[in-house]
Amino acid sequence: MLYDSEDHSLFLTPRVCYFSAAKGGASRHMMVNGSSQRMAIKIKCSNNEIFRVSPVYCLLEPGGSQRLQIVRDPGEAKIDKIVLLYRYTTLSNPRDAFKDLEKDEDIDLTLAPTTNLKSILKAYPQC
Repeated sequence: MLYDSEDHSLFLTPRVCYFSAAKGGASRHMMVNGSSQRMAIKIKCSNNEIFRVSPVYCLLEPGGSQRLQIVRDPGEAKIDKIVLLYRYTTLSNPRDAFKDLEKDEDIDLTLAPTTNLKSILKAYPQC
């Protein structure tokens, strides 16, 4: 078994991506449903002017996987966040699974450990 189903439901690898502010770039990730239920996923971003994600919504069957592509256009260097929201569903349209969440207060978030981007840029000045 590649994962411990008691620890996680949604796996993302790699969990972090780095981009050059001057050049932009693209990053590929793999999302895996580690649960025994169908999962609807919605991807939110703190800066939609610079970042594009594909897909924005998707369904993952139990044990299923989906590639996530993140593209960053050149622009101002700052700390941005991309959040993967997921919930279990029996619906066939992932957008419908999130229609009842009108406000961010309706969402319970589990945050992954974060790193200060400025400290990374100091350690890797070529970025």
